Amino acid sequence: MDSMDNLPITYLSFWDVELENLPAGLFSKRVLSTAEARGILTEARSSDPLVCVSREDLAAPYGARARQRHEELCAVLHRHANIEMQLRDFFGEDCVNPSCVAKVTGRSRLLVVDCNYTLDHLGSGCSDRPEPDADTAGCRDRNDLLKMKLAPDSLQFHLFEQISDSTLKSPGLVGVA
Repeated sequence: MDSMDNLPITYLSFWDVELENLPAGLFSKRVLSTAEARGILTEARSSDPLVCVSREDLAAPYGARARQRHEELCAVLHRHANIEMQLRDFFGEDCVNPSCVAKVTGRSRLLVVDCNYTLDHLGSGCSDRPEPDADTAGCRDRNDLLKMKLAPDSLQFHLFEQISDSTLKSPGLVGVA
């Protein structure tokens, strides 16, 4: 048996977990350090069982905001966690890999990257430029106040794995029938 046969498939999702992703029976959910997550993703990418999935259709014309959020998180992962991810990683041959394909089994696991957003106060504030129209300026100022940015210090990595029924119950283990 070759060593790649021993590696589980790693599914990667940004933010989202669906009930269909989780197995019936016992599974564990662990919060990983950045170094642990980087190691899992590096190993998965080098041996090719890494499948990035998305709940959103990142290719759809109406999915511009979802694409932007994914690109922002890819950039934050690169800059702050030294994890190389790109939007194209979420695409299969014909379409975006939908999150429903990610199944936690004895041979596959799900790594979910989560983070928080903060208000982007750098984008708001007064400008020295004259505004062409007072109504437009008021609307633009309100939109600036609503801008959000990813908070790199809030990055979290959650790993879901199935465990055998023979494993003793311990903290962090959840059984689903």
